Amino acid sequence: MHETRFVNEILAVLKQNVDKDAALKKVVVNVRLSIFSHVAAESLQKSIKELIKNDNFKNVRFKILPLGVLLECKNCKRSTHVTKRVFCCPFCNSADINIQMNREFFVESLEIGSKEEKA
Repeated sequence: MHETRFVNEILAVLKQNVDKDAALKKVVVNVRLSIFSHVAAESLQKSIKELIKNDNFKNVRFKILPLGVLLECKNCKRSTHVTKRVFCCPFCNSADINIQMNREFFVESLEIGSKEEKA
């Protein structure tokens, strides 16, 4: 279950940045997940709900956003950032490409507000 590593990273960020009154606040965790990750966004979302049973964090919401990657074409020498899975150059359709993926997952930001604020 590869999602566990990502959930543990989220928990560490929450524990560092959100006090014990998290259940009284509106907390949204924005994470970026690579489009080429071995973990699907839906699977990560289910794992988060299952593994975060701590009363302080059970009301936290999660937004899983795509993490773009740099695609470099060896044929036409052009490069572009892509946010959808592609396996050929969008310029020349060559399959001779290199995909630069520095990170697979990271917590981008936390949104912390009072419960009275609208979501």
